[in-house]
Amino acid sequence: MAANSSRLMSFIRILTLNRQDDAEEVFQRTCMILWQKFDQFDGENFGAWACRIAHFEMLKFRDSRIQTRILHDETIEFLAIAALPIADGLSERRAALTQCLKKLPDGDHQLIQQRYYDGLSVQEISDRLGRSTHAVYRELSRIHGLLSRCIERSLTEACS
Repeated sequence: MAANSSRLMSFIRILTLNRQDDAEEVFQRTCMILWQKFDQFDGENFGAWACRIAHFEMLKFRDSRIQTRILHDETIEFLAIAALPIADGLSERRAALTQCLKKLPDGDHQLIQQRYYDGLSVQEISDRLGRSTHAVYRELSRIHGLLSRCIERSLTEACS
C-alpha cells in the first residue's frame, strides 16, 4: 500500500475533481476496503487493483452525497480509465520532484519550504528576508525553472 499510496491518491483526486475533502474521504474508504479485501488480491498488480476499488468507492461516495452528483456513472468510468496513466505520471513526477528538492542549495530549499510547506505568502517571506516582493518572486521563478528542468531530466533518464 505504501508504495502505491501516492498513485492512488492522484487517481482519486482526478475522480473527485480535485476536491481535497472528498478525495481524502474516498482515499480513507478505499484503504479500509483494501485492508478488508486483501485476501482477494490476485498478486498481479496492486496499484491497478487499488485504483479499481477506489473507482467503485467513488461511485458509492457520489451516491451518498446528492450534492456531488454532478457526473454520470459513464463519465466517472471514463475518468477512471483516463486517470490511471495520469496518476502514474504524477507519481513519477512527484518522486522526481522529491529528489530534485534534495539537490537544491540550502537557501533555495528554505525559500521553497517557507512558500509551499509553511504556506507563507510572498509578502511574509519578503518581510522576513528584508527583500522586495519582486525579488522573492524572481527567486521563486528561478527555482521553479531549476526544479522543472531537473524533473524533466530525471524523467528522461528514467525512460532511457
